[in-house]
Amino acid sequence: MKKRGRSSAPGIMVKPREWSCTFDGGAVAVSNEPLSIKCELPLSGYIDHWGQEYRFNDPVLVLATVTGDTSGLVVELAIEARTEVDCARCLEPTPLEISEVFRYFYKPLPETEGGQGQEKDAEGDEDLVLVSAVEGEIDLSDQVWEYLILSLPEKVLCSEECQGICPVCGKNKNSGECRCPGHETDPRFDVLAELIDDTGEKAPGKGGNRNGRSKK
Repeated sequence: MKKRGRSSAPGIMVKPREWSCTFDGGAVAVSNEPLSIKCELPLSGYIDHWGQEYRFNDPVLVLATVTGDTSGLVVELAIEARTEVDCARCLEPTPLEISEVFRYFYKPLPETEGGQGQEKDAEGDEDLVLVSAVEGEIDLSDQVWEYLILSLPEKVLCSEECQGICPVCGKNKNSGECRCPGHETDPRFDVLAELIDDTGEKAPGKGGNRNGRSKK
């Protein structure tokens, strides 16, 4: 069944080329004063994730605070974004607001022989980013993109009370019941039905209790 909210906009597979959210790490390292950053990163199209299309038409808002010195910088990042995705039950387009706060550590890559070892250690630390020098220009857009993807939920519902769709005709049951006949019983259960008499009791010698569960 085709999803009703499927977008005709282009798919976004990687971070958009025009994304840039930079700051001067040297200004923070020298002054030891916190630096506030605000960026709006354009995003138009859809991201295919968890087998679903998350459609974007508005920019991602980034608010960041940078602290630290020449030994390393700490960046507190907050992102806000609006997207739309099909409800997991009824497939109707459902708006979703993303608001997440996270932290990254930027440290200079050592020029010693042990630098390669530390670089390998950084690969296992999702919050650590190694840069050539913290005093230079640092772009946060890679980390914003990374966390935006991580923030997309596996399943979105238009409401907790969503009734879903009829598996026969595909009608959205939130707008009323359809006229499809009741679901026929699985013929494999007909044998079990024969074991129950008119009083609802199990026939003798067949085992199991009144609730249909096997006795232990």
